[in-house]
Amino acid sequence: MKFSWKSNLMLLPVACLVSLPLASAAHAKSSEWEISTTMEIPGMPFAMPPNTFRHCMDDQGVPYQQSEDEKCETLSKKVSGNTVSWKIRCQGKEGASEMNGVTTYSGNTMESKVSMRSDEGDVSMHMTGKKLGPCK
Repeated sequence: MKFSWKSNLMLLPVACLVSLPLASAAHAKSSEWEISTTMEIPGMPFAMPPNTFRHCMDDQGVPYQQSEDEKCETLSKKVSGNTVSWKIRCQGKEGASEMNGVTTYSGNTMESKVSMRSDEGDVSMHMTGKKLGPCK
């Protein structure tokens, strides 16, 4: 699989988080989170700097950012205690991609590991976050 720098750099917004609703969304509480994301792209000659941002999302939600030009569907989602395992498939102008993630919540913190496969190549992401309080 040939890696396209231009196309995969366009995937950087995927590192941002948005909460997709859980089956028990009626009981979900939203909070503002500060999220730091690091990415590993095989074959990239330098390390990507971490991306840190704030975002309002459901506590114990499924983290994912859907860009305006793509259509995504949740293929699977499983909540077990404080861990959410999920799989999402997206189709956009850059082609198809599929993401698998495991997000673990512990009090006011979260950690997520995500692997993404696309026609352009593979990307691994590691996210850590801390809950700041109510959404603004």
